[in-house]
Amino acid sequence: MLTRPQALALVLRRLALLGRELGKPQLEQANEETRLFGEAAALDSIGLVTLMADLEEDVRAACGVSVHLADEKAMSRLTSPFRRVGLLADHLIDVVEKSTPPA
Repeated sequence: MLTRPQALALVLRRLALLGRELGKPQLEQANEETRLFGEAAALDSIGLVTLMADLEEDVRAACGVSVHLADEKAMSRLTSPFRRVGLLADHLIDVVEKSTPPA
């Protein structure tokens, strides 16, 4: 199980690392409202793909489940889970819950 604070921490930690790597201080200072993709966002499409791949690995390490964050359902949503940090944290929780076998 992944709580909201844990999911948010995973996303923010990964963004801080990516921000240092890309030389984008706004990612290092990210918060729940930080735009990830779209107009006035800090990431381009390659940066977003990198973030998703890294987060999938982080989730596997933290929760012991393999997830795919950019599936067809996520891509077809009216409100993209990749638009803001908070939406991505919520998406992580949803994907982990659906990927975790029942106890």
